[in-house]
Amino acid sequence: MEKPKVRYLEVQPYGDKFLLTDPLGVSESVIVTRELLILMSLMDGTRTKNDIKADFLRITGEILKEEELSKIIRSLDEGLYLLSDRFKKKVEEIKENMLKEGVRKPSHAGGAYPEEGKKLRKFLEESLKGEAKERPKGILVPHMDLRVARETYGAVYGRIERSWVKRVLILGVSHYFHETPLSVCPLDFETPIGRVEVDREVLGRMEDLFEHDIYHDLLSHIREHSIEFQTLYVKLLFPEAKIIPVIVSYGDKDTLRSYAEKILKAVGETEGLLVVSSVDMSHVGKKFGDPFSYDPSLRDKEYISLLSELKNEEAFDLLLKDENRTRIDGQFTNFVFVEIMKLLGSSGGKLVDYRVYHEGPTDSKVSYAGIVFF
Repeated sequence: MEKPKVRYLEVQPYGDKFLLTDPLGVSESVIVTRELLILMSLMDGTRTKNDIKADFLRITGEILKEEELSKIIRSLDEGLYLLSDRFKKKVEEIKENMLKEGVRKPSHAGGAYPEEGKKLRKFLEESLKGEAKERPKGILVPHMDLRVARETYGAVYGRIERSWVKRVLILGVSHYFHETPLSVCPLDFETPIGRVEVDREVLGRMEDLFEHDIYHDLLSHIREHSIEFQTLYVKLLFPEAKIIPVIVSYGDKDTLRSYAEKILKAVGETEGLLVVSSVDMSHVGKKFGDPFSYDPSLRDKEYISLLSELKNEEAFDLLLKDENRTRIDGQFTNFVFVEIMKLLGSSGGKLVDYRVYHEGPTDSKVSYAGIVFF
């Protein structure tokens, strides 16, 4: 391998070493030394082996022999840590097996929510608040841990008339590495209370309308909770409804606007359609790189107000102009969502619930909201 390239891995300090974790779940987690981490960082696909050795010497003062470097590269490739033909072949095998099986299994059952069916049903039912008589065009709900934000989920879902919803478009957020700006999961979602079917007719039309492969980032859906958590309420409240699970990861305003148009064109008939934007609000504090946590509610409510008034460009630009300083989730997801609301003739949104969760041990805060759009 002339110019080795280490693929995207998550890095966390681990004593005097570092823990590398693969967000796609293809490779095993591994603990590495500082020197190996530096060496891997030099493998960015632009450097030859001689370049890597020279830069490693410059940074660490250590001489790396040719055979030693070759052995490390070979070991990384065998462990599937490199963006190589071996890794790509493995990914295709995994995707092929997933498509053959046709089911996306629960990733967070037993953690963020009960894994036993009766317990989960009770857990969700107890969260529901309000009269179930409304027919909103869309809802904005958290993807926060259900044990934390259950009341906010319930405050929104509890308002919706159960017999009305036939299809649910779930717009999630990318928490894992995505190469494409928008991806779709073509697999049915297994939950502890039953299977939720994807709408394959709509997905087929989306395949034709989008220029890129909408299934390319399939592996990123395996552990993605922003879709999974919503499927639980879908199965509980609208057991016959089919879903369209979409992750929006990036894009400019024109591109995202075109995505909203293409998605609705693929959906076709909108009677009985519920659109869900599965997002959290601000992420502040030590866990997210701040020196301390602080109250993000003023910023959140400014953003929420713009979304609720369907002022989509203003909401997008608000986060763009200061690089989203409070790390509000779903900037791109919400843009697509609001564009769809506008296309559906929405008059705007109503804030149902807003909360800020403080995680004491890390002095960090995550805020989240529930908004109903008519």
